[in-house]
Amino acid sequence: MDFFPGRFHPTVTRAELKQRARTALYGKWSTAALLMLIFTLISTGCGFIPIVGAILLLPPLEFGLNIYFLLLYKHGDSRFENLFTGFNMFGKALAVYWLSALYTFLWSLLFIIPGIVASYRYSQAMYILFENPEISASEAIRKSSAMMYGNKLTLFIQDFSFLGWFLLSVFPGLGIGFLWSMPYYYTARAAFYEDLVYSSQNGFSQNYQAG
Repeated sequence: MDFFPGRFHPTVTRAELKQRARTALYGKWSTAALLMLIFTLISTGCGFIPIVGAILLLPPLEFGLNIYFLLLYKHGDSRFENLFTGFNMFGKALAVYWLSALYTFLWSLLFIIPGIVASYRYSQAMYILFENPEISASEAIRKSSAMMYGNKLTLFIQDFSFLGWFLLSVFPGLGIGFLWSMPYYYTARAAFYEDLVYSSQNGFSQNYQAG
């Protein structure tokens, strides 16, 4: 697949993408919630390991979290071991995480907004690297930048539409509600990525219709 700026355009509405995410999660909400609990416990544990936990363990774990929901969305694959996918390509998972973080930080030095824009520019890099393991981390970041050309605001609005879910997730206490809202959020992001890939493969270029 070629990664040229402007070749990628959402083909369906935001509402449709979220509906697809809910369909993918149907019958798997409890499994996904348990996965989020496992991720939270492990990532919290990593935080207690000086330097190594934050620098070497959390990045591939975050990589695996994104890929878990991509595989759930695409194939209905909800195996817990998918969470550890990042450790199977440890070096590249580490590199794509920290390079994205570095570039986002450098843009943030200009002001907060450029940093936010940069974070969306590189938001697809983990998916791209997973599906194209032969490329380098820097190439995955470059391809993400091309994929998100003209689409950063679209994904930002999609993310913002989850604000109500996140606010409601606080009320059950101890943030337990996030065990259900975060799988929805991550699956919808996977749906967004897959739709952009589909649009490029099929030559779609129509404008996105908010919904």
